[in-house]
Amino acid sequence: MAEIDKKVNDTMQEFIDFIDLRYKGLVITDQFKKIVKVNDRFLEIFHLNTSDGLEFHLEELFLKYGIDEDSEYFYDLDKNQVNVRLKTMTFGEETVLNIWIFEVVGMKNARISLLETIVQFSKDGIHAVNQDGKIIIYNEAQGKIDHYEPSEVIGRHAMDIYALDYESSLLLRVLKTQKPIENVRQGYYTKAGTFVDCVTSVIPLFYHGKIFGSAAIVRDYNGILQTLGKEKEQVNSEKIKSITTQPNYESKQTRYTFDSIITVNPELAKSIQSAKQAAQTDSNILIIGETGTGKEMFAQSIHAYSPRRNKPFLAINCAAIPESLLEGLLFGTTKGSFTGATDKPGLFEEADGGTIFLDEINSMSLFLQSKLLRVLEERTVTRLGSNKMIHVSARIISSCNENPAQAIQDNNFRSDLFYRLAVVYIVIPSLRMRLDDVSLLTKYFIEMYNKQFDKKIIGVDSEVSQLFENYSWPGNVRQLRHLLESAMNVIDPDETYIGIRHLPKYILGEDKIGNYEGQPEQHREIRTSVSIDKGQNIFEELKEKEKEFIIESLTKNGGNIAKTAKQMGMSRQKLYYKLKKYNLK
Repeated sequence: MAEIDKKVNDTMQEFIDFIDLRYKGLVITDQFKKIVKVNDRFLEIFHLNTSDGLEFHLEELFLKYGIDEDSEYFYDLDKNQVNVRLKTMTFGEETVLNIWIFEVVGMKNARISLLETIVQFSKDGIHAVNQDGKIIIYNEAQGKIDHYEPSEVIGRHAMDIYALDYESSLLLRVLKTQKPIENVRQGYYTKAGTFVDCVTSVIPLFYHGKIFGSAAIVRDYNGILQTLGKEKEQVNSEKIKSITTQPNYESKQTRYTFDSIITVNPELAKSIQSAKQAAQTDSNILIIGETGTGKEMFAQSIHAYSPRRNKPFLAINCAAIPESLLEGLLFGTTKGSFTGATDKPGLFEEADGGTIFLDEINSMSLFLQSKLLRVLEERTVTRLGSNKMIHVSARIISSCNENPAQAIQDNNFRSDLFYRLAVVYIVIPSLRMRLDDVSLLTKYFIEMYNKQFDKKIIGVDSEVSQLFENYSWPGNVRQLRHLLESAMNVIDPDETYIGIRHLPKYILGEDKIGNYEGQPEQHREIRTSVSIDKGQNIFEELKEKEKEFIIESLTKNGGNIAKTAKQMGMSRQKLYYKLKKYNLK
């Protein structure tokens, strides 16, 4: 008897699993046609719920619906035809179970058709594999990303289509780990040689607790950047229009706000958030960043976001003006203090109630740094040639284009002044530390110069894109901007993409230039001195240089992947990809 019960229970569960997967109603009765087990679809067809209880015979339900036990179909309350099939299970000569299967005609096809429509209508790439790794779903959007027709890939193993293995394929990895992966940027090649740069999310597919496949939603990375660029342009346009109705939003003294800062980089986003919070106070701010990273843009944005936005914003580059002139400009002069001097307020007085930005403070002489320290302590200035102290209330934002600790050690920056200025300490990462912004910035600058030069350039070609990705950007965003401006000046009117031939020679190594001021020593020779012989493929040399640099960086960091990736300005995942690409272990 126990053997019969076990066989009955196993069979019931097997049928329920089988039928559930196919959207069919199922009811199992004993030999007396008393209901033993049903699935959810059966309850839907007969408009029942579990609270009704199932302590009745199937014959009662058939009688209610006018169903003959020998009928092959009947019509439900919604006038849908429902096909009926009966299977019996015997043990010896005895009937043990009756298994009734109900299928609403057209329902299966309708549901499948609906799902297929949703998948095919999606603008995101969608593909899925079964438990064997064979592709069972592949929509047209995925085909556009991979340059395949769905008919070419359905039924084939994922590794037959993509140049990936069980570790690098997110679909196959999720199939193995049974854990979802969300929004991972992935670069891969198809077996047809197409390189795909995308952002992928993958989920495991379960049925009754067992995995039977995995599905991926894929977005083309360049498409994301284009969308972000359009949204950014739209937001900026709306902000500009709103100035007429919201005069307090942006200072008349500044050109930039935080909306002007273009980024998808998490570290820079954190710096922006810190700056926004600091903007609401009057504390001194020190901005750290290499030359060309946009320190004044940050300073202007802080002023425009602050309660001082309607007061003056005055900026001065301490490295560009001789000490003898800088003192008078900052603190003011009185008539007769030196030949030709007149009574004139300094920038601290003119910025009263507003903000003064001291760019490259580390270039200011130690003598002037001591005078500035006094201004910070007493909030007063004394003009040259006068003993009268004048109260000032300008907020001070300053910047430093080198490591402050090194500047203090080299006796270029007073430590007591540093502590006064760095109440709020904001770091702007260099462009090589946020390579994820290069494509977005490139698109932005091209659109800007299209309007300025009345051109219709679409973007950069794949060679330039690869070059930009492997370049160290010693001049940061400013260098990228002027490099693209240079290319836009020489490109022919009938051309739509910027190519290698349009770029300045120095970026290719054909015309070497000196190091950019403010560039850290460890980055000054990275991938910027590639020599090009006539007819030689630049990218082979770039790859070789990159390979050498990876080996050198790994050696310096004792093989530490995290430190090496940080030094190179890339994610650990990307470094692992390059290690595999160059067969480095």
